[in-house]
Amino acid sequence: MHKRHFESFIAVDFETATAKRMACQIGIAIVEGRKVTKSVSLLIQPPGNKYDRNCVNVHHITPSMTKSAPTFDKVWETVAPLFEYYPVVMHNKSFDDDVLEKNLEYYGIECPALMPSFCTYEIFREALDVVCAAYHIPVENHHDAGADAEMCARIFLKWLDDEMPDNKAASDYAASVRKKDNTAYHERITGDVLKKDLTGADPEGLFYDRKVVITGTFPMERKQIAERLKTAGADVDTNISPRTNFVLVGEDAGWKKMERIEELNGKGADIRILHWDDFRSQL
Repeated sequence: MHKRHFESFIAVDFETATAKRMACQIGIAIVEGRKVTKSVSLLIQPPGNKYDRNCVNVHHITPSMTKSAPTFDKVWETVAPLFEYYPVVMHNKSFDDDVLEKNLEYYGIECPALMPSFCTYEIFREALDVVCAAYHIPVENHHDAGADAEMCARIFLKWLDDEMPDNKAASDYAASVRKKDNTAYHERITGDVLKKDLTGADPEGLFYDRKVVITGTFPMERKQIAERLKTAGADVDTNISPRTNFVLVGEDAGWKKMERIEELNGKGADIRILHWDDFRSQL
């Protein structure tokens, strides 16, 4: 479908409670006639109403907020028709697709035939809030699924209308966020942590004798992440090459590194992207 004829769709965002990507909130922005006509935000009670602390630190949804919320299977009964009727837009589609698949599988729900889906991260190669800043779209309640879904819808509409982003506004915003956010560390990794040491590492572990690159910001210092990877037997590197096995991708990931991954995989490399939840579940 040519983007000039793209009139209606839904933008979807999930927030998760655990590293296993059990959903605790879904946000859906409905767009008709290229206008956001409705925004839906629904809390979801994850299995056992259990949460990982790092997930709570991101979205601030707590067990007390979802103790009376419906479980995913009940919520799905309500929203499934939207997924079957409208094309779906997501920011970081690989993450949200995985959340949807894991939750459907957990409740034994067969995935229906869904409409085509699109990823605004693949279009812009930047974090959602940074792209919004580039289009002077207010960033409000970031990491609330409803707010993020609506922001995703609005940047997709900008792209459909061929509007040019204000790159200076985006870079100024990103710099201000990095300065204010004391939980996001982006320091360069140097020193002995870059020297591979398999002593004591589990040969059956995912990262054993594998080259791993870290890009972006996380709720932990990057050097600490690198040290944990080294303990697991990883060969931590700072540059992506055809020999790279994994890239741990955080917020504000380097766009040049993301382009390099796509380029090398297109030439036959097998570089796997991991996100924070993937890393935590392995370690």
